[in-house]
Amino acid sequence: LSRSVVSLALHIRGTILGYGIANPRGEKGLKASVQTVLDGDTPIPSNVVSVLSMLWEQYKELKAKLIAFEKEKNALTRQIEPCQRLMGIEGVGETTAAMLYTTLGDGKQFKNGRQASAFVGLTPKQHSSGGKVFMIGIDKCGGVKELRSLLYLGAMSYVGRLPEKPKTQKDAWLRSIIDRIGFKKACIALANKVVRTAWAMLRYETEYKPVLLTH
Repeated sequence: LSRSVVSLALHIRGTILGYGIANPRGEKGLKASVQTVLDGDTPIPSNVVSVLSMLWEQYKELKAKLIAFEKEKNALTRQIEPCQRLMGIEGVGETTAAMLYTTLGDGKQFKNGRQASAFVGLTPKQHSSGGKVFMIGIDKCGGVKELRSLLYLGAMSYVGRLPEKPKTQKDAWLRSIIDRIGFKKACIALANKVVRTAWAMLRYETEYKPVLLTH
């Protein structure tokens, strides 16, 4: 359903753009562009306008169904005990918790957190040369693409709101990564850490408790 909504929006945008009409980003931008077309103040032929009008109605209907589905799914997720626990991790909401639980299960199929993270595609690749092992970036080929995207977006949201004076060890760790190698690497590091933490919680049926800094 989500892919259908995105695909339809892209089709509408592409058609409008093909006639040289400005197409601002976002839902509001799309709505404004379509309204301009429907008002008739464009060089777009009337038969194409009719088709765009029909596509726009389909888009709104699908969007409403998607919103209703997401609300129902999130409500269900909040009732699942393992998902409730996973939502305590930094940057993890209902959708990410559900996908983590679906992907990792009880955690027993993975030897450790690193193996779970590698399955998702968030463990740094290794390259050996002359007896030395070099870390050469995140492996984006394997794993669960949608979950990986959700984890990164959640990490971006969390890291973007980090306080200047961290109160937990996790926040202090993230702040140090930002200072050393930048915001993006901190987000990737958090996403990786989330999978490892989630695996441990599911494997050993534990709660997540942030460790506070002691001053």
